[in-house]
Amino acid sequence: MAAIGGHVAEVVRGDLPEQTEGHLLRVGLPPSVTPQEAIAQLSIRPGVEFAEENWTVSVDALSNDAGYIGGSLWNMYGDATSRTNAFGSQAGEAWAEDATGSMKVVIGVIDTGIAYTHIDLYQNIWLNQREIPLAFRTRLTDADSDGLITFRDLNQVANAAFVRDVNGNGRIDAGDLLNDSRWENGIDDDANGYRDDLIGWDFVNNDNDPWDDNGHGTHVSGTIGAQGGNGTGVAGMAWNVQIVGMKMLGSNGSGSIANGVKALDYFTAASKANVIEDFVAVNNSWGGGGYSSAMQASIDRAAAEDILFVAAAGNQAANTDARAYYPAGYSSVAGAGYEAVISVAAITSTGTLASFSNYGAKTVDLGAPGASIYSTSANGGYAIMSGTSMAAPHVTGAIALYAAENPDASAAEIRSALLGSATATASLQGKTVTGGRLDAQAMLHYGEAAPPPPPPPAGTVLYGSTASDTIFGYAGNDTICGVAQTGTNLGRGTIDVLTGLGGQDVFILGDARGMFYDDGSAASSGGADYARIMDFQAGDKIQLSDDVASYFIRSNLLMIGSNKGSAIYADTNRNGTFDNSDELVGHVVNVFNLSASDFIFA
Repeated sequence: MAAIGGHVAEVVRGDLPEQTEGHLLRVGLPPSVTPQEAIAQLSIRPGVEFAEENWTVSVDALSNDAGYIGGSLWNMYGDATSRTNAFGSQAGEAWAEDATGSMKVVIGVIDTGIAYTHIDLYQNIWLNQREIPLAFRTRLTDADSDGLITFRDLNQVANAAFVRDVNGNGRIDAGDLLNDSRWENGIDDDANGYRDDLIGWDFVNNDNDPWDDNGHGTHVSGTIGAQGGNGTGVAGMAWNVQIVGMKMLGSNGSGSIANGVKALDYFTAASKANVIEDFVAVNNSWGGGGYSSAMQASIDRAAAEDILFVAAAGNQAANTDARAYYPAGYSSVAGAGYEAVISVAAITSTGTLASFSNYGAKTVDLGAPGASIYSTSANGGYAIMSGTSMAAPHVTGAIALYAAENPDASAAEIRSALLGSATATASLQGKTVTGGRLDAQAMLHYGEAAPPPPPPPAGTVLYGSTASDTIFGYAGNDTICGVAQTGTNLGRGTIDVLTGLGGQDVFILGDARGMFYDDGSAASSGGADYARIMDFQAGDKIQLSDDVASYFIRSNLLMIGSNKGSAIYADTNRNGTFDNSDELVGHVVNVFNLSASDFIFA
């Protein structure tokens, strides 16, 4: 420890009676010593079996969900996942970086509702914090300590007294709360005009139960936020997210624009009323009809609240530059000062633009997986669907991932990261604004500056003594001198062994005091005193005294076993010719190609 200026921070292993094979120590270092330098110095010490970094590690999220493992979720794969598909959303690569979302991120799904009892969805259904009955709002246990009460908390034993499994499916879900008079108490607790809106609202039937009687909204929700890593079914883009069910479409899949306006305004109002949660985006996998000023105004209001509006580009195989398709054709630039609307086309598993997908070089922003998408269904199972309706939620889910990793990002910044990170795709060139497809992993890293090159390791100046020395450098750019820093004994009668280890080192064989290792005998080549340089590498230098006009480099065995190398002789008789009276000053072991560029003079 003294050699590196360190200390034993912890005995990790070795103090217990059965631990007899030596001590494993965690070592603390002073600021001036890098781990690499310490490792180099400790590794060569007698009695040290190994020295290595105490690496910082973190979890790697890997979906164990049956659909992902079984190959059904091409849309979640990337080019570096266990199952690969370069045209997938690259969500699997984002998960591998532990980007799986946050329960503080809230996404709205304006659709046919959500099957909120689904085993892959029930824990990610939004719970309106301000509608939790006042009688026990402060008595509930925030089991995961995220500052919220969610269905993940309600499924913990600590909250068993406040919930009942009314529907008897073995878990606490929104269906239980909507049939428990303690929760569905007939009071508009949050005073927003929607009584008992615990999980969202059904704008078709004007009640607090946004159950999906069609299946479309549940499929969309699964792509956004089916719980991943639970060994069941599928995994959504964001494993951790809260999804607000806002039912504007009926069982036949149709609905009114007025209900769409009310749904979006509901989400916007919820965003304004909440300070802990981040209401980031709404997914709109619906379309048709003409331009609506009411919807435009609603989108502008949402955009002013920093909410993105993700929309399906449409399934008419049409160029929307020529004829607008709504709601993807709206723009919030005039109303909010930035563009919050994102239009998404569908691509297939081979990277082609889906045959049904709308497109537009000016009006459709990017593509995402939208063909043969496997996701949650309203009957509690799973189903395959295709359409730009399936493409949009991939983008919405990626936005949720980004917002979780960048909680201070504005809607405009999130949109910029989404579009700026799109991967160029041949089928989308000239067909979308970006000419590219969704890349969730690249989006997470958008705008990051390339890491600066590491600074050269700090150098250390090491001196020897008047005796023969063995000196080791560190991992940095060291200056190594076998001779004492001061004095007139310049290595006469000594053999110093110099090892640089790492970095770009300078080995000193002479300085302003003169040439080192001169025995003073004109009749002798001085083989009894010199510096042995053990690990000369590219970038290292050898410093010689400029008091001598010429030096010669010769191959020489020098009585050091089989370690041949290059011997450096000083032309001490100044005749310009190598002869037996020239003085040996250094031997560079196992190096045979020294050139003038390897030397400096002082």
